[in-house]
Amino acid sequence: MTKQTVSELLIESGSDTISYRGRVVRALVRIPVNDGSLVRVRRESVSSPRLQALKISINKGAVDINGYREPVIALWSHTSPEDVELTVRGRDASVLEVWNAWSMGGVDTSWIGNSGIVTKASASGQLLQCSDGIGQATFSDLVATIEVRD
Repeated sequence: MTKQTVSELLIESGSDTISYRGRVVRALVRIPVNDGSLVRVRRESVSSPRLQALKISINKGAVDINGYREPVIALWSHTSPEDVELTVRGRDASVLEVWNAWSMGGVDTSWIGNSGIVTKASASGQLLQCSDGIGQATFSDLVATIEVRD
C-alpha cells in the first residue's frame, strides 16, 4: 500500500482541512476581511530550492497594492519585497484566501503532492508554514506572517 500524499488526503476528505501527523493542515487559509482592510504579509523564511509564492485572492473585489488592483496576486520569493502591504477593495469583500505555490520548471504549481499550510496564531496575526508538493511534507518551504487591520 502506497502512502497517500497530503493532497490526496485532502481530496479524499472532501474538505480543505485535514489532520496530518498530529497537525491541522489546510489547502488554503481563509481570513475574514472587509472593504478597506489593510493586510500586511511578511515573508519570514524560504528553505526550498524551488521558487516559492503566496497566492492571495479576494472573494468579491480586488487586492490593491500601490494602486495595482487584481482579484488574485502572487507574492514570489524572488521578486516581491519581504514586507508587503495591500488593501482589500470591494464593497462585498469578506474573505481573503491564501495558498502556497511554487515553480516547477517555470510552471506555477499549487495543490499537488505534499502541499499544504499549517497555521499558528501569533501576536501579529497568523503564521503560515507552507509545504510545497515536492518530497516530504516539511511545512518550512515558505513561512510567512499575515496580519489584517480594519
